[in-house]
Amino acid sequence: MNRKVENYIRDIFSNNRNIVENPTCYIYDLEEITNRINEIEKNKLPNVSLYYAMKANPNKEVLAHVLKHSGIAGIEIASTGELHTAQSVGLSNMNKVLFTGPGKTPVELEEAVRSNIRYINVESVVEAIRINEIASRLNIDKVNILLRININYFLDGASEYMAGMSTKMGIDQSRFEEDYKYISNLEHINICGFHVFAADGVLDHEILLKYADFVFKFVEYAQTIVGKVSVIDFGGGFGIDYTKANRKFNTKEYFKSLGKIVEKYNFEDKEIILELGKYIVGSAGYYATRIIDIKDCKGMKHIVTAGGVNHMRLPIATDRKHPVYIIHMNEPKLYNGQLSVSKEKVDIEGPLCMTEDKISWDEYIEEANIGDIVVLTQSGAYCYSASTLWFLSHELPLEIIIK
Repeated sequence: MNRKVENYIRDIFSNNRNIVENPTCYIYDLEEITNRINEIEKNKLPNVSLYYAMKANPNKEVLAHVLKHSGIAGIEIASTGELHTAQSVGLSNMNKVLFTGPGKTPVELEEAVRSNIRYINVESVVEAIRINEIASRLNIDKVNILLRININYFLDGASEYMAGMSTKMGIDQSRFEEDYKYISNLEHINICGFHVFAADGVLDHEILLKYADFVFKFVEYAQTIVGKVSVIDFGGGFGIDYTKANRKFNTKEYFKSLGKIVEKYNFEDKEIILELGKYIVGSAGYYATRIIDIKDCKGMKHIVTAGGVNHMRLPIATDRKHPVYIIHMNEPKLYNGQLSVSKEKVDIEGPLCMTEDKISWDEYIEEANIGDIVVLTQSGAYCYSASTLWFLSHELPLEIIIK
């Protein structure tokens, strides 16, 4: 954790009245978000378009900041609720919107069609039929879609898998020809390309390059059946390191080698879409919560914090810990026998009435005292909005922006 953020957290926990009363918060560093976007923009190929997957972090100030960058072609939404949030921060050009998700309701599909968003990533024949019926009823000539294909490729080395195995995502590659034939005959559907998001959280760029080659080979074959397509949407995939090893996805080498694969298949005329969320905002976020108590039970220490899985569910949900830092606040002890932590492993747990309420576990801590601040880094993506925020009706954590 950098010194700037550490000092900022120490200051707000000392002087911000709202934090003093409710000592839990998320902090987002906009400068780090800009750095990630600029890094992609500097290295990407001319035919690559970068979209922000706003499911990663729909905070309005974060979203507005992301959208102001010229390197962002638009947003990828997974609900019309996300569309409304994007519109509330000023997004008016619906040609900047992609809509992905395996269970879009008929009401959501109709709003997407009425809004004339750029592409709906279609997950099934049923979804295509619903879109076609909506377009017919609204007298809309064509709706542009991308077919989401569950490719026969298991992308090993990821933190989450969406293809190459049995999942609810997309059309099984084994059914591609049959389903394409049906969908392509629908009067109001215009198939522009393929959506092939397979896995997320990949740190080794070579793994994604091998997958890209496999996808291009599939597209090359598919075009013998469907004719030329103009778009290949890879979804996300770029990972961030959830350890203190500070490993980074090598964007420069990824795009350099991707260019060679594009040249190999003569796909320079195809738009390649990346929908990145975690990579853009994940490392820009910090979850901070005050230590309320320290207990010793049956030979093990427990740090009890003001917020738990109600605020920060991702570690226990994914069985993957975030880097933990302690900011010392040097508060006076309440009594002489008050416990502290010194060079030992502890569980860090919240205030909920359940033993599963852990934000970290078996965590080696050099030193911690009641009143200190526990900070979990890499908390900018899938943390605040993916938590059980109203469980037990504790106060919500504040969301604070470092501008």
